[in-house]
Amino acid sequence: MKSIKFPYKRWLLLFVALLMTATLVAGCGPAAEEEKPTIIFADSQWESLWICNAIAKFIIEEGYGYPVEIITMTTAVWQVSLPKGDVHVHLEMWKQNIMDWFNEETAAGRIVELGMTYEGGPQFWIIPQWVHEQYNINTILDMKDHWELFKDPADATKGVFVNSLIGWACTVINVVKMEAYGLTDYYNIIDTGSSGALDAALVGPMKKHEPVFGYYWAPTAIMGMYDWYILEEPEYDEEIWAKVTAAVDDESLRPLSEACAYETVPITKGVWSGLLEMAPDVSTMLLKMVVGLEPLNDTCAWGIETEIAGDYEKSAIYYLNTYEERWKTWVTDDAYNKIKAALAEL
Repeated sequence: MKSIKFPYKRWLLLFVALLMTATLVAGCGPAAEEEKPTIIFADSQWESLWICNAIAKFIIEEGYGYPVEIITMTTAVWQVSLPKGDVHVHLEMWKQNIMDWFNEETAAGRIVELGMTYEGGPQFWIIPQWVHEQYNINTILDMKDHWELFKDPADATKGVFVNSLIGWACTVINVVKMEAYGLTDYYNIIDTGSSGALDAALVGPMKKHEPVFGYYWAPTAIMGMYDWYILEEPEYDEEIWAKVTAAVDDESLRPLSEACAYETVPITKGVWSGLLEMAPDVSTMLLKMVVGLEPLNDTCAWGIETEIAGDYEKSAIYYLNTYEERWKTWVTDDAYNKIKAALAEL
């Protein structure tokens, strides 16, 4: 894959200058502590992001004294809001799905990428493992011959593909790919309205030992809880993917004649560039914040095992208690002591 150059040097120089200024101001003598601004995080409604946001919120509020607000929004909304500073942080950009936007906004200096949140986040299309084994379904093209297994209750002439959420970038990408593979002749595509609806549409048939076909990703709890088979697709190809993403924006290019698998790349943090000046200490923490794929998988699984029913503050506390040696490297000594004291009071 070709390398992409971003104006990191300029922003890192600004970052260092801001940190030096903050240090000098702090050393000028005692002064009344000013009220700190609220830092706004985007919530795009999926499990790993809920956990990551809750971890960051606890650290920032307890360790650094900034209030944190988390606002639910679609991909399209946060793509507009982040460069304007209406929202300050997105901890899981999944930039491979929005690469043109990402390149444009980083090049313009409106957003800054602050490193990896966790190692590669794969996206894929799945069926139950038992369906793969019983019917010898291996590739995405094999699905043409077995659509009747996944029959649409509302349309007996086609099967059903369970798509991701309305408003997510991958939802339209999946439609473009379904067309390119010739699967729209065999399957109706059902977009889901929430993460809960998507999970229910996949897990419900799994529990009943019924066939189901849909999109999902990792790290997620249901990928660990149930036995899924990831359908084989042509390997990721940069040129083919460029055609897929172009067709997302321009329907006149559809249907394509080919598509490929999603690229698996590290999931990174995007922040409004003004955050570097508004909260340089928090920006430094976010730069160091690597939640990690395996710790995140473990935290997702813990949430299911303990039946916390979506209480992601408890998941964050579990993570902070379990992975102290990891997160203590992200924060200052003063913040570490405050966070430890806050955890001890729970």
